[in-house]
Amino acid sequence: MTRYITTIVFALFISLASALFADEEIQVVNFTDGTEIDYPVALLRGRLYDETATEIVCTNLSSQKASRQIHGDAWKGQFKVLAELVPGENELELTSGDYKTTLKLNYKKNSNPLVVRMIYMTDSTGDTTFQTPYKNDPQNFKGKLDTALKLMQCFTAETMNDAGLGRKTFNLELDENGDVIVHVFKGKKTAEEYGSVSDEDWFDMISDEISPRFPGHSGRNLVIPAYTRFDSKTKKAKCHTALGGGWQALFGSGCMYTWPDSLDGVVKAFTDSTPVDGKHYHDDSAYRSVYWAAAATTIGAALHELGHTFDLPHSNEPRDIMTRGIDQLNRFFVMREAPSKENDDWLENIDDEAANWSPISAAALNVNRFFQDEPPMDDEGEVNIQLTDDNQTVKLEAENGIAFFGVASGEDRQLYVAPLPGQPLPKQMSFSLDELKDSCEEFKGDLELHVIDRYGKTEGIHIKIRE
Repeated sequence: MTRYITTIVFALFISLASALFADEEIQVVNFTDGTEIDYPVALLRGRLYDETATEIVCTNLSSQKASRQIHGDAWKGQFKVLAELVPGENELELTSGDYKTTLKLNYKKNSNPLVVRMIYMTDSTGDTTFQTPYKNDPQNFKGKLDTALKLMQCFTAETMNDAGLGRKTFNLELDENGDVIVHVFKGKKTAEEYGSVSDEDWFDMISDEISPRFPGHSGRNLVIPAYTRFDSKTKKAKCHTALGGGWQALFGSGCMYTWPDSLDGVVKAFTDSTPVDGKHYHDDSAYRSVYWAAAATTIGAALHELGHTFDLPHSNEPRDIMTRGIDQLNRFFVMREAPSKENDDWLENIDDEAANWSPISAAALNVNRFFQDEPPMDDEGEVNIQLTDDNQTVKLEAENGIAFFGVASGEDRQLYVAPLPGQPLPKQMSFSLDELKDSCEEFKGDLELHVIDRYGKTEGIHIKIRE
């Protein structure tokens, strides 16, 4: 009798537990119902009751776009899946096997007039084709550039949020359909002429040609040249570089054949272990020599160069986008890392080693004018860094308050001051050179100092110190 009662009680417990878990068979952990964001592509992360599932599908029931349904990645009871939103309320349906749940997210367009522009540059022939090993490549450069830039924006928002700063990110130029506006810009010279000069001179040539039409005061330009070509004889890519600064970022299209051309193709692109034919095509994959690695490194590198246009220098944090974190961009969007030349098998537990914006880079972006939700306020007010007459003290002044102060010596970069949200911002500060030198893990004879005020106005100074 006791055994019978125990069996009934156990059965009731299992039934009740199943009923209680029914709403959590698919559980999103980084968004709550009704969350509002101001960028169009969200990455949903969560848990699955079915630990054997390898896929999850997100369908935006509120959208009629081609991206209304996106396939995500799942592994051992966890998942990541993208969702492209339309303005207003979005009802998202998540499905994995027999399980289903819904989530509502609100998308309110960012009103910051400062935007990142995507410019696809041809040479004087106007030829838009990029180099590719595929015989019948559809040459969907607009889809690839739209997808890449939305991934950069989404990555930035989510990693800034992970850093405790909220989902801050840069604004994009979008058309009425919510697609990134890809400006096709015809250069004045041939590919041979562009490739005959140094990378720095080529960068300046492009800047001189583009700036009259796309001025830097209203945006940052990410320029991808269509005419990058790998030379199988010299084993070098012509018209390929990675440069960024001021209002322009320039990155070659040599590996664009590995980029996804839709959001639904992201998981496939970041898990594609097809070997790169390095004898005939550009292999910018950090020596891993497979398609997914080339896609991760090159999209990450384009974001790195864009980071320079946001006044970010290199850092010494290994996973920072401003260093070699570019190679791990794939880990942010998928659950496992696919095999490569370096690893014969799949790698698990990759989240802790995924790309990010390091604390110092995130703190600088947090007060950058491009990262504000509303139009930037008037930036009147001086920002100054001065070395005193005795060359022993650095004085900082910002009429609108010091929101960020970073110190660097070589690649060693330290966040010295970043007041917490809500704290009053000091208008004046001073530090001895010895303090600043000691703040660097490895002082290399000089200091780079960088100050940002509350409205994103920046000032920097280089101090050469003899030891």
